[in-house]
Amino acid sequence: MIDKKQVHNVEHFSYLGRVITIDARCTRDIKYRIATAKEEESFHQQTGLNFRNKLIKGYIWGAALCGSVTWTLRKVDQKCLESSEIWCWRKMEKNSWVKCVRNEV
Repeated sequence: MIDKKQVHNVEHFSYLGRVITIDARCTRDIKYRIATAKEEESFHQQTGLNFRNKLIKGYIWGAALCGSVTWTLRKVDQKCLESSEIWCWRKMEKNSWVKCVRNEV
């Protein structure tokens, strides 16, 4: 009770642009940042490939990895970041995920 008001426990909340969870893991924050970066309209621009490459490295990944210094990455989180990176590069090249080229011969 604070000032005669009932205080409730929550599983997660947003504070200063970060998602804070009850278990103190970064998974929800990472997924939120990746979703925010994927919403950018820069993937649909009709610009040169070199400019889009610089745009992804500077702008998209800057938004996705903001605050990443404080993250404690688990294997699941690292795989999520790697798959979103591959998604960005495929989107930039305008390749579908169905057009997958395997490394195996």
